[in-house]
Amino acid sequence: MSVNILDQSLISPSPLSTGEVRPSLPLTFFDLVWINFSPVERLFFYQFPYSTSHFLDFHLPIFKSSLSIALSAFYALAATIRRRQSDGVFEIATTDSDSVTLTVSEYEGADDDFLDISGDHSRPIEKLLVLIPRLPISPEEQPLLAVQITLFPNYGLCLALAVHHAACDGFSSMQFVKLWSAIAASGLRLDRLNSGLPAPVMDRTVIPDPRNLYLQIEKAVLDERVMEKMVTSGISGGVFAATFSISAPEIGRLKKRVQGKAAKQGMRCFHCSFVISLAYSWICMLKTRCLTDGDGAAHVLFVVDWRRRIRPEIPANYYGNCLGPCYVNCNAEELLAKDGILVACAAIGKGIEELGDDVHESIDGWMDRLRVVAPWRPLTVAGSPKMGVYETDFGWGKPRKVEVTSTRETGAVALAESRDGAGGIEIGVILPEEDLKAFAKHFAAGRDW
Repeated sequence: MSVNILDQSLISPSPLSTGEVRPSLPLTFFDLVWINFSPVERLFFYQFPYSTSHFLDFHLPIFKSSLSIALSAFYALAATIRRRQSDGVFEIATTDSDSVTLTVSEYEGADDDFLDISGDHSRPIEKLLVLIPRLPISPEEQPLLAVQITLFPNYGLCLALAVHHAACDGFSSMQFVKLWSAIAASGLRLDRLNSGLPAPVMDRTVIPDPRNLYLQIEKAVLDERVMEKMVTSGISGGVFAATFSISAPEIGRLKKRVQGKAAKQGMRCFHCSFVISLAYSWICMLKTRCLTDGDGAAHVLFVVDWRRRIRPEIPANYYGNCLGPCYVNCNAEELLAKDGILVACAAIGKGIEELGDDVHESIDGWMDRLRVVAPWRPLTVAGSPKMGVYETDFGWGKPRKVEVTSTRETGAVALAESRDGAGGIEIGVILPEEDLKAFAKHFAAGRDW
């Protein structure tokens, strides 16, 4: 499988007015945590029953112009990360030549492969990797965004983004994509944009650092043993991708089941959709891969958005990273027992509740804790059902499918809201073929709710 590159160009933010500047942005401790991580790869598949020439003639000009306009608001994505000469602080450094690489390609296989590649069923990861742009890795000057659009003539197209995590978290990157798609769908008529798309707040001074967490994390990420603090999948060889769904009615039935069992056992019940979905995924993955530590405990690690938790409050549309860790572990035998879903929900819910509102206490020692649990390969999570990945219409309608492929390196499950908007959740999984079959079997077997 391969693609034929039709066009490659550099897209810059719209020109500034005389006297205006785009200030460089120092990385916060929230950002610096992610400096050594691989880019986040997110693919958006759209139905597009037109020829390649139709796209190039009528859609590409608007696509490029809308990207340029969106980058004017999110200018940091066109810049690079480097160390400031004056004091060595990592910053998103802006220049007059900032730009993003946009690649336009055409799929060279059968056109109707689009339906297969954009499906939920198991597919070799190689079918997806050819659709993803390459974001160069450079310790001296790190680009932050690359974009590729691949055409499947008369069937569809795939828009793929590679975003460096130190630039921003998923909520900020989706804020960018939603603005970009709205501009494109409006035909560049900015007066028609939804007022519910507020401009990003780039002001780094809203993130205080009373404990000097930046210096602590800087020391950790520059440590030559930093890879020991990274959670990896531990998988070698070929892997396959598939998406599993839990509908809103199924989530509701599982909530009732968990609530009933919790009441009988006198336990507090945490029953939000995220907790339910993650708990179920955790149990299915534990049954599939049996990853535990030396004491027989299974671990899960996910991040929590602090925008609404941090005190004093910060703007909801703050641009950058604003994620803190939540570590949870449980005895594996209890998770695999009859009431394992209740145990998992209680542990995850309690972990979230105990975070409190002191973000600095929560993040203090993050990298050291990560080094402790990394060898046990905890289940990690990418994305969130609250990100609204399907709310991205470039004028081609709602995406047929949204997929995260960067989880192949971490072994994470990728969570998103369901495409139909009815309250369900999609769970993306990338595993070796036999493991994926086993996961699918466990996922199906436990759904008698």
